[in-house]
Amino acid sequence: MLKRQKGYSITTKSVKAKLIRSKFDMQETKDAYNEVVHFYFLLIAENPQGVSIPVQSKGGWRFYELLTAGHQFISGFPSPLKRAAIRQAIGAYESWNSTYQKWLHRPKRMRDHKPPVHPRAFRFNPHYDSGMWKEDDGFSIVLKMRVGNSWKWVKHQYQCPNVPTEWTKGSPRIQVQNGSLWLVFPLEKYVPATGGIKGIMSNSAFRTCGIDMDLDKFIIIATVLETNDRGETTEIARHFINQSRHVARRKRDLGQIAIKMRQAKIVSRGFAKSRWDSITAREINFSRAVSRELVEFAKHWKVDVISFEHLGNLRPKKGKFSRRSNQKRAYWLKGKVFEQVKRIAYQDYAIVTTRVSPMNTSRLSPWGEPLWRGAKFPSDSLRFEGYQSGAALVATADGYKAHSGLNAARNVALKAIKRNLLEATLNLKSLK
Repeated sequence: MLKRQKGYSITTKSVKAKLIRSKFDMQETKDAYNEVVHFYFLLIAENPQGVSIPVQSKGGWRFYELLTAGHQFISGFPSPLKRAAIRQAIGAYESWNSTYQKWLHRPKRMRDHKPPVHPRAFRFNPHYDSGMWKEDDGFSIVLKMRVGNSWKWVKHQYQCPNVPTEWTKGSPRIQVQNGSLWLVFPLEKYVPATGGIKGIMSNSAFRTCGIDMDLDKFIIIATVLETNDRGETTEIARHFINQSRHVARRKRDLGQIAIKMRQAKIVSRGFAKSRWDSITAREINFSRAVSRELVEFAKHWKVDVISFEHLGNLRPKKGKFSRRSNQKRAYWLKGKVFEQVKRIAYQDYAIVTTRVSPMNTSRLSPWGEPLWRGAKFPSDSLRFEGYQSGAALVATADGYKAHSGLNAARNVALKAIKRNLLEATLNLKSLK
């Protein structure tokens, strides 16, 4: 894998490839791997002192490899796979030990709880380190497998998405899933170091993309603000992403599920599974499409920072099943879009993502003035009073008028800017 270089950071992701050769069964290799993991787990439980010793000082996995040198149980087992099994066993032991320590220091009201026991079996997927695979050309790979009582090199064909040249493939992990074999390759790439948000905003000029996310019509309302070192901020671009059709489909499916539930009276496990799976798949695909569109918009306008609202405590309101389910999925979609944008923007274009407090982003103008909010602008400026939650338009008596989501997006961007540049002020003339 890649080594650290000055001026660059390393970003990672994975790609999944399907093995299409079926004459050889990987289950035998997986069973042998997990037997070795279990063997080393029991050994580590008896001699845990090696876990805390650094690998450079012959600790960690090296400690237990030397401890079992020449042991009959692991004779003939490939060394790269054995070392992967030791690391897997160390991780399993540390997980068990943390649970055990919590049990030891449990409060008095939980004194009757039984201690956690050691796992009786493992079902880990084997990790193929260097030496367990060779001759990978992007379409086929030769893997070392257990066939009968011996280890043999077996060539497999596989189907995999194209990996861009700037990404470096690492050693794969074999995954047995629903009777199919998969290769999961880790990928690494050099990304120019940004210096973080503070470093970006200390430049003579930078661009920030503020994002407001709604539940119904527009899932994304974005604005791009350009700021110089004197704090002068101008708006240079806007973008709206509609989700009306997606929400309509979701509400339709949830309504049909609710009708079926009333008709069935008794809802068993797996009820309307195909319908639920369809909703879930559509939510995932839509989140990816929205995230990609937003990132490409930010890249086109040479954005340095993308700013979201921090909406971590959203809960569905009380109401009918279909209403609560729709809100729950809308909130999930908001969080998923943020996660996808954060990953894609940094991996592909080194754009940094941040989140700010949503307090008063909808109630105040970009200059801190209280807003009128309603469905239609009044003809008389004296009537700019009151605030109607959820309405699409906002205005002030001074003449500022905007879409409520666009106003919130401007405030979200300004909050991110003012963390490092307190004197930042939005130029009103740039909004026209």
